[in-house]
Amino acid sequence: MAVFFDYFSAPDDRAAASALAEGPEDAGFDTVYVKSIDPAVLLGQAVALLLREPFSRIDEYPRFCDPVTPPEEENTFVLTVPDEVRDALADATRERLAEICIPWSQAEEFYGPADPDWLTGFLNELAAVAVRARPLGHRLYCRVLV
Repeated sequence: MAVFFDYFSAPDDRAAASALAEGPEDAGFDTVYVKSIDPAVLLGQAVALLLREPFSRIDEYPRFCDPVTPPEEENTFVLTVPDEVRDALADATRERLAEICIPWSQAEEFYGPADPDWLTGFLNELAAVAVRARPLGHRLYCRVLV
């Protein structure tokens, strides 16, 4: 079963919830689409590598994958992405993002090695969303489509 993730920035939880049905891009939010990189495990692992911290510290952040909307019948819902993750991505250099994608590509949750260049591209896109979101006071979210 394919799972898709729409990472996006929004001013607050209420606005983020409005992206549930139509999708964040159609709702006017800055969005990055990706298949198979979930916010709870794989993105958390990337941020742990980025910050040189254990994953257990990352998943203790406030607003770590808190539900903004209840799951729909089709298992579509919106989760929060912590402000600490937004800030870490916004502060990261492109070189540092590329560097962490080498060990990250070996994560067993990818079910075989992932392409580090593809992962770097994804993190660069998500970091760009974070850079644009932070000065506006916007937060990051993830719409999950199962």
